[in-house]
Amino acid sequence: MALPPILTSEEAVALITRTLEQSRGDFDVFLDMMELLTQAKLFRTRPEKPILSYNNQFDGMVADSTAIHKYRFTISQIELLSHKLRLPAWIPTPWSDKVEVVEALAITCRRLAEPCRLYSVANEVGRSVEACSRIIRATVEAIVKRWRSTITTNTRLLVLRSEMYAQAVQKKCGLSGVRSCIAFIDGTKQYISRPRPRKGGGEHENLQRSVYNGHPRRHCLNWQGITTPDGVIVSMFGPVEGRRHDSTMLSMSRVLDVMQADPVLCKFCLYGDPAYGCRQCLCCPFPCAAPGSPEAAFNSAMSSVREAVEWSFHLVKDLWAYLGYHKKMQVRKSPIGLFWLVATLLTNCHTCLKPHGNQISMYFDMAPPSLEQYLGEL
Repeated sequence: MALPPILTSEEAVALITRTLEQSRGDFDVFLDMMELLTQAKLFRTRPEKPILSYNNQFDGMVADSTAIHKYRFTISQIELLSHKLRLPAWIPTPWSDKVEVVEALAITCRRLAEPCRLYSVANEVGRSVEACSRIIRATVEAIVKRWRSTITTNTRLLVLRSEMYAQAVQKKCGLSGVRSCIAFIDGTKQYISRPRPRKGGGEHENLQRSVYNGHPRRHCLNWQGITTPDGVIVSMFGPVEGRRHDSTMLSMSRVLDVMQADPVLCKFCLYGDPAYGCRQCLCCPFPCAAPGSPEAAFNSAMSSVREAVEWSFHLVKDLWAYLGYHKKMQVRKSPIGLFWLVATLLTNCHTCLKPHGNQISMYFDMAPPSLEQYLGEL
């Protein structure tokens, strides 16, 4: 036997209103009618919410080792980030929540760090699940509003360190003729749950088809990343529907137009896989290179260093494991695109705060920029 449905908020209000009308203002009759409806099992009541410990609160004095495990940063680093990111001292929400910026940023990092239930985060800080959800959303919106241009295309950093990038790539690949490659470009997929149709959608609208990718046979969003030898993701463009090709994302991002228009960057190029095709400011492997030929040697040498961009995607997904839990990546239910952009920014900040950077910077033997350089304060 099928279970009766759980009423939505709108359906519950409509039912109560209708029952009040039928009872004609007699409250005892109204209660009897509601009891009868409940006993007849025409609908189910919502399950009780888990009990939160409101005696808990955010601990700003937690040990560094514990903070790194929970937030990926120490508390002092979170305080530094809140200042360098130029966030307001208090993070307000449209529902009258008002949280100190250090706590708001820590809650956001805690949420992104692992695919735990939001209840676990709420119980740690002594706030309701709904309040934590509002705080996280307000924080990521504030960060993206202020730093979107830095996340999508950090042209200033590319111009500032372009010569060093070119030298690092040339030194690592061992090809004396490669003097202009400064970064590597590729696409990655953010797997999501199957989107449901919209109530007001068109007759032929098919959301799940637009985000379905036939290669992994999964629903996903596409992102385009550009990674430099110092381990910084200087560009993260998206999200784009999962059915789109990498070359389509490249055209949509217009990153090559930005490089061609810049008097410094027009002298350099990016390196990507054959799917992009060679053009101005973009280099790719030689097609159909004969074994043992100079073209094959070039492809082999550049292929080994091009993997750095794949490592950068792994860093984002490894540091912020919540993004890899596709069941929680629900389009139109949570700001999953903003989560990815903020995770990219926080990954770069994490790299800048470490003395040796990350796996990529150590591979190219190139120190990452300081946090001030990355955020444009120098």
